[in-house]
Amino acid sequence: MKILVADDEKDLARATRMILNYSGYDVDVAYNGKEALEKVKNDNYDIIILDIMMPIMDGIEALKEMRKAGINTPIILLTAKAGIDDKVEGLDAGANDYLTKPFNKKELLARIRALTRTNEEKEQKYQIGNIIFNKETAEISSSKAALHLSNKECELMEMLLKNSEKKIARSDIYKRIWQDEDADESIVPMYISYIQDKFSALDANVKINDDNNEYKLENIV
Repeated sequence: MKILVADDEKDLARATRMILNYSGYDVDVAYNGKEALEKVKNDNYDIIILDIMMPIMDGIEALKEMRKAGINTPIILLTAKAGIDDKVEGLDAGANDYLTKPFNKKELLARIRALTRTNEEKEQKYQIGNIIFNKETAEISSSKAALHLSNKECELMEMLLKNSEKKIARSDIYKRIWQDEDADESIVPMYISYIQDKFSALDANVKINDDNNEYKLENIV
């Protein structure tokens, strides 16, 4: 699981990264809201942790821009204030949870686990065009038929669906799905073609567009 931590207090950001790394998470760090927004637009995260008070672009503004861009990744806001106004503003802007600084590392990890569980429970089924992907049964279906997906096809399909608002580089797909296996990046277009073949068999009105080794799941107009 990959997490982005955005906090202009560099020592705290590094300490948070160490805590999360030790707990088995892959972590990137940003030191202002603009940098966080750029990272989120160019990479794929399972959880985003945003400090509210940051230079250049604060956490609330970065959160609003992420939601405008269609990025639905669960977001935890960090606030140094105990007052309710910041929390309400953040939740209204689309945050999923918040923590008040200084926070306990056990509580942070518990909040991450809770959001992950909630997200997984909600996201068992996805739909784009006339295709439904059922993560629980590992199938894609249309009104014509249902076809089983292998484990790797399921991971690839879910990644494409979760990021359907943007292109995903072949290298990012490879790192997320195959980095720990004896394979190279050429395996990605191979699996893209497997899914494309299944779309054709289902008379799907969606396709995976390949733009110079960047992939995006799109409706066929």
